[in-house]
Amino acid sequence: MTQQPRLRHTALRVRDLETSIEFYSKYLGMIVTRRRTSEARTHHAAYLAYGDETTHHAIELVQDFTPPKVFEAGNLYWHLNFSLPDMMEICQRMKHDGVEFVEEPTPMSMDPSYHVAFIKDPDGYEVELTDFP
Repeated sequence: MTQQPRLRHTALRVRDLETSIEFYSKYLGMIVTRRRTSEARTHHAAYLAYGDETTHHAIELVQDFTPPKVFEAGNLYWHLNFSLPDMMEICQRMKHDGVEFVEEPTPMSMDPSYHVAFIKDPDGYEVELTDFP
């Protein structure tokens, strides 16, 4: 079989690698597929996905050895989107745990039987949650 082009991973710089891993694992059910350290680029990285990276898109979380004093999420970044069948239950857990909601769960305009919400991860990146398949 010939390998097809695909989007393999999306990288995000984070302040604290372990805090970000816990967030994406605990609330969004992602698993760490691998970790690495780059002496040349002076950072640690962890890859999280819903399965093997050869078949699942991953998020690469990157923590610099010496993080900048001021951490700014890119001003052109918008959001990651996660489809979660149990989104409403997960949103309740997040609210209980103090996760910041940018937009509370609301019916989707294209199909009001599904919901959409926006939250912030530990580094302030916006994350869209939907129960739309």
